[in-house]
Amino acid sequence: MLKVDQITVNGIEALGVTLPAPGGEGHPNMIVVPCKKGYLMCGYLNMEAAEKFGDAAVLVGGADLQAVLSNPIKGMTTAAAKLGVKEGMTGAEASAVLNK
Repeated sequence: MLKVDQITVNGIEALGVTLPAPGGEGHPNMIVVPCKKGYLMCGYLNMEAAEKFGDAAVLVGGADLQAVLSNPIKGMTTAAAKLGVKEGMTGAEASAVLNK
């Protein structure tokens, strides 16, 4: 069942969308945090497709929403980098950039 959480990241209201174990028991959760200018995504989603479509997407690992916000990012699309997302940021820091 899809779970949507209202969250506050750096003073900005956002949504955290979690699809628990879409591949079945033992599989990781699928997590997306939509932002004003792009989104954070877990490893379940495809970075190559996000790049192809020109999305400002940031890849962050984590088993739950809190981990996605607190973990360092693993990658980003060209569009996310142009908006100011940088290596070494946490998911929350990248979300702040994408919500400006």
